[in-house]
Amino acid sequence: MWSHGETRVLAATGVDLNVTDGGWAFADRSREEIDQHWELRTHEKPGFFNGVVHLMTECALSAGGMFSARFVRTDFKSFLYWRETGWCDQSVMDAFGSALILSADGQVLLGRQSAGHLNSGLCYPPSGFIDVRDIGPDGRIDIDGSVAREIAEETGLAAPAIARTGGYVLTFAGPVLSIAVPYRSPLPGAALLKDAARHISAEADSELADLVLAAPGDAAAGLPMPDYARVLLGHLPGLKSLA
Repeated sequence: MWSHGETRVLAATGVDLNVTDGGWAFADRSREEIDQHWELRTHEKPGFFNGVVHLMTECALSAGGMFSARFVRTDFKSFLYWRETGWCDQSVMDAFGSALILSADGQVLLGRQSAGHLNSGLCYPPSGFIDVRDIGPDGRIDIDGSVAREIAEETGLAAPAIARTGGYVLTFAGPVLSIAVPYRSPLPGAALLKDAARHISAEADSELADLVLAAPGDAAAGLPMPDYARVLLGHLPGLKSLA
């Protein structure tokens, strides 16, 4: 389904994302190793919680730009073991929604994750796992709703400071897929950053330590980032859908 080192950034006009029944064969056959790894990691980081995680098992982008994908349910400890042992099962991907927030002067808003979390110290667009709250009774995933919730929780930003624009940006980076939902702001970057930072400072236990601005195309800005975020920033100037 993916290869190490492979990266792509594609524009999509729409998404059709669904959770299917069935299990994850890798997790089923690795249960003993997963449990042992989880015992070790929770001793190191007692704050880890074994919640539901959704991994992508198949996807396709139509000629018309519709992105379709299917997901399977697993648990966080199985995901963590897969991630921390080299992503050795290539039949699934870590796919999630992210917020691509562009300021009036063309800068991208990134959050830096607080210590104690999975991506501590890294800067990336506001994002998070697909939650059970994002899934309807029919199994359909509301990725726009998922991203809107992450924006509210992590930055406190809402209309009129930001507004949803069209389409989606798909960033493939090895085992990771970011499904970015674009937003535009009428505010310059400094003002947007100030508004979001005010929200973080008011939160007693914010997932983000702070927020930063990055320029599209400046993928080597010196910020510590996950691979997909760096790839996304580097490709933004060439995406006509965001022009």
